[in-house]
Amino acid sequence: MHSQNRPPKIPRAGFTLLELIGVMAVIAILAAAVLPGAIDLIRTQRAVKEGEVLPKIAEALKRGMLREQIFPVYENDADELTDDNDAYWWNLAARHGGGSANELRYPLGIRPGSTTTRKLYFAETNWGRDSFDGLIGNGTPFDYITDVGPAKSSENAVDGWVYPNNPTELRLLLISTTNPDLPLPDTLNEQRFNNFWDDWAVNSNGDPAIGTWFSYGFSGSEWEGRAAELNVQRIDLRDWLCTVVIENRRAIEEASGDELFIPALSGDWELDTAYAFTKNQVGSEIILQTKEVPDISDPQVIYTQITNVVLTKRGRVTDEASLTTIEVRGNKIGTSPGSTTVSIELNLTNLAPIALIRPNNANIDLFDFENDSATIENRYFLINQEILLKEPWNQNDVGIFSITESFSTLRFDGLKWHY
Repeated sequence: MHSQNRPPKIPRAGFTLLELIGVMAVIAILAAAVLPGAIDLIRTQRAVKEGEVLPKIAEALKRGMLREQIFPVYENDADELTDDNDAYWWNLAARHGGGSANELRYPLGIRPGSTTTRKLYFAETNWGRDSFDGLIGNGTPFDYITDVGPAKSSENAVDGWVYPNNPTELRLLLISTTNPDLPLPDTLNEQRFNNFWDDWAVNSNGDPAIGTWFSYGFSGSEWEGRAAELNVQRIDLRDWLCTVVIENRRAIEEASGDELFIPALSGDWELDTAYAFTKNQVGSEIILQTKEVPDISDPQVIYTQITNVVLTKRGRVTDEASLTTIEVRGNKIGTSPGSTTVSIELNLTNLAPIALIRPNNANIDLFDFENDSATIENRYFLINQEILLKEPWNQNDVGIFSITESFSTLRFDGLKWHY
Protein backbone atom coordinates (compact mmCIF):
# COMPACT_ATOMS: atom_id res chain seq x y z
CA MET A 1 0.00 0.00 0.00
CA HIS A 2 1.28 3.36 -0.86
CA SER A 3 1.85 5.82 1.92
CA GLN A 4 -0.45 8.37 0.35
CA ASN A 5 -3.35 5.95 0.88
CA ARG A 6 -2.81 5.65 4.66
CA PRO A 7 -5.24 7.58 6.99
CA PRO A 8 -3.63 10.57 8.68
CA LYS A 9 -2.61 10.23 12.30
CA ILE A 10 -4.85 12.20 14.77
CA PRO A 11 -2.92 13.71 17.69
CA ARG A 12 -4.37 12.78 21.08
CA ALA A 13 -4.91 15.52 23.78
CA GLY A 14 -5.02 14.82 27.56
CA PHE A 15 -3.25 15.06 30.91
CA THR A 16 -0.70 12.79 32.18
CA LEU A 17 -1.07 11.80 35.82
CA LEU A 18 1.61 14.26 36.82
CA GLU A 19 -0.09 17.05 34.91
CA LEU A 20 -3.44 16.24 36.58
CA ILE A 21 -1.86 16.34 40.01
CA GLY A 22 -0.33 19.69 39.17
CA VAL A 23 -3.65 21.17 38.01
CA MET A 24 -5.42 19.95 41.14
CA ALA A 25 -2.72 21.48 43.29
CA VAL A 26 -3.16 24.83 41.56
CA ILE A 27 -6.95 24.65 42.01
CA ALA A 28 -6.50 23.85 45.69
CA ILE A 29 -4.18 26.81 46.14
CA LEU A 30 -6.59 29.14 44.35
CA ALA A 31 -9.56 27.79 46.35
CA ALA A 32 -7.67 28.28 49.60
CA ALA A 33 -7.02 31.86 48.61
CA VAL A 34 -10.48 32.68 47.29
CA LEU A 35 -12.85 30.62 49.48
CA PRO A 36 -12.44 32.57 52.75
CA GLY A 37 -13.12 35.77 50.88
CA ALA A 38 -16.18 34.24 49.25
CA ILE A 39 -17.45 33.02 52.62
CA ASP A 40 -16.85 36.46 54.11
CA LEU A 41 -18.71 38.01 51.19
CA ILE A 42 -21.68 35.70 51.71
CA ARG A 43 -21.71 36.48 55.43
CA THR A 44 -21.46 40.20 54.75
CA GLN A 45 -24.36 40.06 52.30
CA ARG A 46 -26.35 38.02 54.79
CA ALA A 47 -25.58 40.51 57.57
CA VAL A 48 -26.72 43.39 55.35
CA LYS A 49 -30.01 41.60 54.61
CA GLU A 50 -30.39 40.81 58.30
CA GLY A 51 -30.05 44.49 59.07
CA GLU A 52 -32.88 45.19 56.63
CA VAL A 53 -35.11 42.56 58.23
CA LEU A 54 -34.81 43.68 61.87
CA PRO A 55 -36.83 46.93 61.50
CA LYS A 56 -39.71 44.94 60.00
CA ILE A 57 -39.58 42.50 62.90
CA ALA A 58 -39.56 45.40 65.34
CA GLU A 59 -42.67 46.89 63.74
CA ALA A 60 -44.52 43.56 63.94
CA LEU A 61 -43.56 43.25 67.59
CA LYS A 62 -44.79 46.76 68.34
CA ARG A 63 -48.08 46.03 66.55
CA GLY A 64 -48.52 42.93 68.64
CA MET A 65 -47.85 44.72 71.90
CA LEU A 66 -50.26 47.53 71.07
CA ARG A 67 -53.06 45.29 69.81
CA GLU A 68 -52.84 42.80 72.66
CA GLN A 69 -51.76 45.42 75.24
CA ILE A 70 -49.06 43.17 76.60
CA PHE A 71 -45.28 43.10 76.92
CA PRO A 72 -43.60 39.85 75.88
CA VAL A 73 -41.87 37.50 78.26
CA TYR A 74 -38.18 38.34 78.64
CA GLU A 75 -36.63 35.14 77.28
CA ASN A 76 -33.42 34.67 75.27
CA ASP A 77 -32.47 31.11 76.20
CA ALA A 78 -31.94 29.16 72.97
CA ASP A 79 -32.89 25.92 74.75
CA GLU A 80 -36.48 27.12 75.23
CA LEU A 81 -38.88 25.62 72.69
CA THR A 82 -40.14 28.11 70.14
CA ASP A 83 -43.81 27.28 70.74
CA ASP A 84 -43.48 26.83 74.51
CA ASN A 85 -45.19 30.13 75.36
CA ASP A 86 -47.42 32.35 73.23
CA ALA A 87 -46.01 35.40 75.02
CA TYR A 88 -42.44 34.89 73.78
CA TRP A 89 -41.59 37.89 71.65
CA TRP A 90 -41.28 35.92 68.40
CA ASN A 91 -44.73 34.39 68.87
CA LEU A 92 -46.25 37.77 69.68
CA ALA A 93 -44.72 39.31 66.54
CA ALA A 94 -45.74 36.30 64.44
CA ARG A 95 -49.40 36.84 65.32
CA HIS A 96 -49.25 40.34 63.91
CA GLY A 97 -47.67 40.07 60.49
CA GLY A 98 -44.03 39.37 61.28
CA GLY A 99 -43.87 35.96 59.60
CA SER A 100 -43.55 32.53 61.16
CA ALA A 101 -42.15 32.14 64.67
CA ASN A 102 -39.05 30.40 63.32
CA GLU A 103 -38.48 33.14 60.75
CA LEU A 104 -38.57 35.68 63.54
CA ARG A 105 -36.54 33.85 66.15
CA TYR A 106 -33.67 32.68 63.95
CA PRO A 107 -31.42 34.96 61.85
CA LEU A 108 -31.13 34.56 58.09
CA GLY A 109 -29.33 31.36 57.15
CA ILE A 110 -29.59 29.84 60.64
CA ARG A 111 -31.36 26.53 60.98
CA PRO A 112 -34.30 26.44 63.44
CA GLY A 113 -33.24 24.69 66.61
CA SER A 114 -29.75 26.19 66.46
CA THR A 115 -28.18 27.87 69.47
CA THR A 116 -27.90 31.08 67.41
CA THR A 117 -31.05 33.16 67.85
CA ARG A 118 -32.06 36.77 67.72
CA LYS A 119 -32.13 38.31 71.19
CA LEU A 120 -34.58 40.85 72.60
CA TYR A 121 -33.32 42.83 75.60
CA PHE A 122 -35.25 45.02 78.02
CA ALA A 123 -33.83 48.31 79.28
CA GLU A 124 -34.48 47.25 82.86
CA THR A 125 -35.36 43.85 84.21
CA ASN A 126 -36.41 45.59 87.40
CA TRP A 127 -38.91 48.37 86.87
CA GLY A 128 -38.94 50.30 90.11
CA ARG A 129 -40.72 48.26 92.71
CA ASP A 130 -41.58 45.32 90.43
CA SER A 131 -39.48 42.67 88.70
CA PHE A 132 -40.67 43.29 85.16
CA ASP A 133 -39.39 40.09 83.59
CA GLY A 134 -41.19 37.86 86.06
CA LEU A 135 -44.47 39.59 86.81
CA ILE A 136 -46.67 37.25 84.84
CA GLY A 137 -45.54 34.11 83.05
CA ASN A 138 -47.76 34.81 80.06
CA GLY A 139 -46.46 38.33 79.54
CA THR A 140 -47.02 41.54 81.44
CA PRO A 141 -50.24 43.31 80.40
CA PHE A 142 -50.29 47.08 80.10
CA ASP A 143 -53.04 47.32 82.71
CA TYR A 144 -50.92 45.68 85.40
CA ILE A 145 -48.37 48.44 85.13
CA THR A 146 -50.67 51.42 84.74
CA ASP A 147 -53.10 50.18 87.39
CA VAL A 148 -50.79 48.92 90.12
CA GLY A 149 -47.68 50.92 89.38
CA PRO A 150 -47.68 54.68 89.91
CA ALA A 151 -45.07 56.84 88.22
CA LYS A 152 -41.62 57.23 89.75
CA SER A 153 -41.06 60.42 91.69
CA SER A 154 -37.55 60.76 90.23
CA GLU A 155 -35.43 59.03 87.61
CA ASN A 156 -33.63 56.75 90.08
CA ALA A 157 -36.48 56.27 92.55
CA VAL A 158 -38.01 52.87 93.25
CA ASP A 159 -41.46 54.12 94.25
CA GLY A 160 -43.05 53.58 90.85
CA TRP A 161 -42.73 51.83 87.52
CA VAL A 162 -41.57 54.52 85.09
CA TYR A 163 -40.21 58.06 85.23
CA PRO A 164 -42.59 60.16 83.08
CA ASN A 165 -40.13 62.96 82.27
CA ASN A 166 -37.81 60.49 80.56
CA PRO A 167 -39.28 56.97 80.47
CA THR A 168 -36.05 55.17 79.62
CA GLU A 169 -37.66 51.95 80.81
CA LEU A 170 -39.74 51.91 77.64
CA ARG A 171 -36.92 50.76 75.36
CA LEU A 172 -36.05 47.42 73.79
CA LEU A 173 -33.03 46.18 71.85
CA LEU A 174 -33.26 43.53 69.14
CA ILE A 175 -29.77 42.17 68.40
CA SER A 176 -28.69 39.42 66.03
CA THR A 177 -25.82 37.92 64.07
CA THR A 178 -25.93 35.57 61.09
CA ASN A 179 -22.58 34.00 62.06
CA PRO A 180 -23.17 30.90 64.22
CA ASP A 181 -19.60 31.13 65.55
CA LEU A 182 -20.26 34.49 67.23
CA PRO A 183 -22.24 34.16 70.49
CA LEU A 184 -24.70 36.68 71.92
CA PRO A 185 -25.34 37.01 75.68
CA ASP A 186 -28.76 36.03 77.00
CA THR A 187 -28.99 39.16 79.18
CA LEU A 188 -27.59 42.68 79.24
CA ASN A 189 -27.32 44.70 82.42
CA GLU A 190 -28.62 48.25 82.42
CA GLN A 191 -25.23 49.85 81.75
CA ARG A 192 -24.46 47.61 78.79
CA PHE A 193 -27.94 48.16 77.41
CA ASN A 194 -27.38 51.91 77.58
CA ASN A 195 -23.99 51.55 75.92
CA PHE A 196 -25.68 49.89 72.96
CA TRP A 197 -28.47 52.44 72.91
CA ASP A 198 -26.30 55.54 73.20
CA ASP A 199 -22.91 54.61 71.73
CA TRP A 200 -23.05 51.62 69.41
CA ALA A 201 -21.44 52.15 66.01
CA VAL A 202 -18.97 50.15 63.92
CA ASN A 203 -15.41 51.43 63.66
CA SER A 204 -13.31 51.09 60.51
CA ASN A 205 -11.25 48.36 62.21
CA GLY A 206 -14.34 46.19 62.76
CA ASP A 207 -14.59 46.91 66.48
CA PRO A 208 -16.95 49.22 68.40
CA ALA A 209 -16.42 52.88 67.59
CA ILE A 210 -16.79 53.75 71.29
CA GLY A 211 -15.67 51.53 74.15
CA THR A 212 -14.50 47.94 74.13
CA TRP A 213 -16.35 44.73 73.42
CA PHE A 214 -16.49 44.07 77.15
CA SER A 215 -18.42 47.30 77.72
CA TYR A 216 -21.20 45.77 75.57
CA GLY A 217 -21.11 42.38 77.29
CA PHE A 218 -19.29 40.60 74.44
CA SER A 219 -16.05 38.63 74.29
CA GLY A 220 -13.31 40.63 72.59
CA SER A 221 -11.37 37.50 71.63
CA GLU A 222 -14.38 36.12 69.73
CA TRP A 223 -15.70 39.35 68.27
CA GLU A 224 -12.51 41.23 67.43
CA GLY A 225 -12.88 42.81 64.00
CA ARG A 226 -16.38 41.34 63.47
CA ALA A 227 -18.61 44.27 64.46
CA ALA A 228 -20.06 44.46 60.95
CA GLU A 229 -21.67 41.06 61.57
CA LEU A 230 -23.62 42.38 64.55
CA ASN A 231 -27.04 43.91 63.83
CA VAL A 232 -28.60 46.21 66.42
CA GLN A 233 -32.20 47.46 66.21
CA ARG A 234 -33.34 50.02 68.77
CA ILE A 235 -37.06 49.82 69.61
CA ASP A 236 -38.15 53.06 71.25
CA LEU A 237 -41.50 52.88 73.05
CA ARG A 238 -41.19 56.10 75.01
CA ASP A 239 -43.78 57.87 72.89
CA TRP A 240 -46.30 55.30 74.10
CA LEU A 241 -46.39 56.91 77.54
CA CYS A 242 -49.39 59.23 77.79
CA THR A 243 -50.26 61.75 80.46
CA VAL A 244 -53.92 62.13 81.35
CA VAL A 245 -54.80 64.99 83.69
CA ILE A 246 -57.88 63.78 85.53
CA GLU A 247 -60.15 66.12 87.45
CA ASN A 248 -62.63 64.25 89.57
CA ARG A 249 -65.23 65.68 91.92
CA ARG A 250 -67.85 64.41 94.29
CA ALA A 251 -71.46 64.93 93.33
CA ILE A 252 -74.83 65.44 94.97
CA GLU A 253 -76.27 62.00 95.53
CA GLU A 254 -79.93 63.01 95.49
CA ALA A 255 -81.37 62.81 92.00
CA SER A 256 -83.32 65.45 90.15
CA GLY A 257 -86.96 65.12 91.20
CA ASP A 258 -86.26 63.74 94.69
CA GLU A 259 -88.62 64.95 97.44
CA LEU A 260 -86.73 66.09 100.54
CA PHE A 261 -89.38 66.88 103.16
CA ILE A 262 -88.19 66.54 106.78
CA PRO A 263 -90.20 66.75 110.06
CA ALA A 264 -88.73 70.14 110.99
CA LEU A 265 -90.67 71.68 108.11
CA SER A 266 -94.08 70.59 109.42
CA GLY A 267 -96.36 73.04 111.18
CA ASP A 268 -97.70 76.47 110.34
CA TRP A 269 -95.73 79.34 108.89
CA GLU A 270 -96.81 82.92 108.57
CA LEU A 271 -98.51 83.39 105.23
CA ASP A 272 -96.15 83.85 102.30
CA THR A 273 -93.01 84.13 104.44
CA ALA A 274 -91.51 80.69 103.65
CA TYR A 275 -88.94 80.41 100.88
CA ALA A 276 -86.03 78.12 100.01
CA PHE A 277 -82.53 78.48 98.58
CA THR A 278 -79.40 76.37 98.12
CA LYS A 279 -75.96 76.65 99.72
CA ASN A 280 -72.60 75.39 98.47
CA GLN A 281 -73.87 74.39 95.05
CA VAL A 282 -74.18 75.88 91.61
CA GLY A 283 -76.92 75.20 89.12
CA SER A 284 -79.32 73.42 91.46
CA GLU A 285 -83.00 74.16 91.12
CA ILE A 286 -85.62 73.56 93.81
CA ILE A 287 -89.34 73.97 94.31
CA LEU A 288 -90.92 74.69 97.69
CA GLN A 289 -94.41 73.22 97.55
CA THR A 290 -96.86 74.91 99.95
CA LYS A 291 -100.55 75.22 100.66
CA GLU A 292 -102.70 77.75 102.48
CA VAL A 293 -104.48 76.52 105.61
CA PRO A 294 -107.02 78.57 107.66
CA ASP A 295 -107.24 78.20 111.41
CA ILE A 296 -110.49 77.91 113.38
CA SER A 297 -110.44 81.40 114.84
CA ASP A 298 -112.93 84.11 114.02
CA PRO A 299 -111.99 85.95 111.98
CA GLN A 300 -109.90 83.23 110.35
CA VAL A 301 -106.15 83.51 110.01
CA ILE A 302 -104.52 81.97 106.96
CA TYR A 303 -101.22 80.16 107.42
CA THR A 304 -98.76 78.51 105.06
CA GLN A 305 -97.90 74.85 105.36
CA ILE A 306 -94.97 73.25 103.50
CA THR A 307 -95.94 70.04 101.78
CA ASN A 308 -92.64 69.23 100.03
CA VAL A 309 -89.20 70.40 99.00
CA VAL A 310 -88.31 69.07 95.56
CA LEU A 311 -84.82 69.08 94.06
CA THR A 312 -85.85 69.60 90.46
CA LYS A 313 -82.31 69.84 89.12
CA ARG A 314 -79.08 68.50 90.59
CA GLY A 315 -76.26 71.06 90.61
CA ARG A 316 -72.51 71.06 91.18
CA VAL A 317 -70.90 71.14 94.60
CA THR A 318 -68.84 74.29 95.16
CA ASP A 319 -66.69 73.22 98.11
CA GLU A 320 -66.53 69.55 99.03
CA ALA A 321 -65.22 70.42 102.51
CA SER A 322 -68.39 72.35 103.38
CA LEU A 323 -71.96 71.20 103.92
CA THR A 324 -74.19 71.17 100.88
CA THR A 325 -77.70 72.11 101.92
CA ILE A 326 -81.12 73.39 100.97
CA GLU A 327 -82.17 76.14 103.34
CA VAL A 328 -85.85 76.81 104.10
CA ARG A 329 -86.45 80.12 105.83
CA GLY A 330 -89.53 81.97 107.08
CA ASN A 331 -91.54 82.94 110.15
CA LYS A 332 -92.69 79.74 111.78
CA ILE A 333 -95.60 79.81 114.22
CA GLY A 334 -94.70 78.76 117.74
CA THR A 335 -91.04 79.68 117.54
CA SER A 336 -89.19 82.69 118.85
CA PRO A 337 -89.92 85.93 117.01
CA GLY A 338 -88.01 86.45 113.81
CA SER A 339 -86.98 84.23 110.97
CA THR A 340 -86.58 80.47 111.34
CA THR A 341 -84.15 78.50 109.18
CA VAL A 342 -84.36 74.77 108.57
CA SER A 343 -81.42 73.07 106.81
CA ILE A 344 -81.80 69.98 104.66
CA GLU A 345 -78.36 68.42 104.26
CA LEU A 346 -77.70 66.78 100.91
CA ASN A 347 -75.54 63.69 100.64
CA LEU A 348 -72.40 63.59 98.51
CA THR A 349 -71.20 60.68 96.46
CA ASN A 350 -67.69 59.32 96.29
CA LEU A 351 -65.55 60.53 93.41
CA ALA A 352 -66.81 59.39 90.04
CA PRO A 353 -65.67 55.79 89.42
CA ILE A 354 -63.06 55.14 86.73
CA ALA A 355 -62.21 51.67 85.45
CA LEU A 356 -59.35 50.57 83.23
CA ILE A 357 -60.66 48.34 80.44
CA ARG A 358 -58.77 45.08 79.98
CA PRO A 359 -59.06 43.25 76.65
CA ASN A 360 -59.31 39.73 78.03
CA ASN A 361 -60.22 40.15 81.70
CA ALA A 362 -62.54 41.98 84.03
CA ASN A 363 -62.07 45.74 84.19
CA ILE A 364 -59.99 47.21 87.00
CA ASP A 365 -61.17 50.10 89.15
CA LEU A 366 -58.27 52.52 89.27
CA PHE A 367 -56.83 52.54 92.75
CA ASP A 368 -57.02 55.63 94.98
CA PHE A 369 -59.81 57.16 92.95
CA GLU A 370 -62.88 56.15 94.93
CA ASN A 371 -62.26 58.59 97.81
CA ASP A 372 -58.99 60.28 96.96
CA SER A 373 -58.88 63.76 98.44
CA ALA A 374 -56.95 65.06 95.43
CA THR A 375 -59.47 66.17 92.83
CA ILE A 376 -56.88 66.87 90.11
CA GLU A 377 -53.86 64.71 89.41
CA ASN A 378 -51.71 63.41 86.58
CA ARG A 379 -52.06 59.76 85.69
CA TYR A 380 -49.92 57.85 83.23
CA PHE A 381 -51.08 55.25 80.75
CA LEU A 382 -49.86 53.57 77.59
CA ILE A 383 -51.28 54.53 74.24
CA ASN A 384 -54.47 52.75 73.08
CA GLN A 385 -55.58 51.96 76.62
CA GLU A 386 -59.20 52.79 77.39
CA ILE A 387 -60.93 54.08 80.50
CA LEU A 388 -64.55 53.29 81.35
CA LEU A 389 -66.34 56.30 82.84
CA LYS A 390 -69.23 55.97 85.30
CA GLU A 391 -71.69 58.17 87.13
CA PRO A 392 -71.01 58.34 90.87
CA TRP A 393 -74.62 58.30 92.06
CA ASN A 394 -75.73 55.09 90.34
CA GLN A 395 -72.50 53.50 88.97
CA ASN A 396 -73.92 53.48 85.44
CA ASP A 397 -71.47 53.37 82.53
CA VAL A 398 -71.65 56.60 80.55
CA GLY A 399 -68.68 56.58 78.18
CA ILE A 400 -65.27 55.27 77.17
CA PHE A 401 -62.20 57.48 77.00
CA SER A 402 -59.63 56.20 74.48
CA ILE A 403 -56.06 57.33 75.10
CA THR A 404 -54.62 58.31 71.74
CA GLU A 405 -52.62 61.45 72.51
CA SER A 406 -49.46 62.01 74.53
CA PHE A 407 -51.34 64.55 76.65
CA SER A 408 -55.07 64.78 77.29
CA THR A 409 -57.57 65.84 79.94
CA LEU A 410 -60.50 64.06 81.51
CA ARG A 411 -62.86 65.95 83.81
CA PHE A 412 -65.91 65.12 85.89
CA ASP A 413 -67.42 68.39 87.08
CA GLY A 414 -69.97 66.94 89.49
CA LEU A 415 -72.62 66.43 86.83
CA LYS A 416 -71.02 64.84 83.79
CA TRP A 417 -67.76 63.80 82.20
CA HIS A 418 -65.94 66.08 79.78
CA TYR A 419 -63.35 64.59 77.40
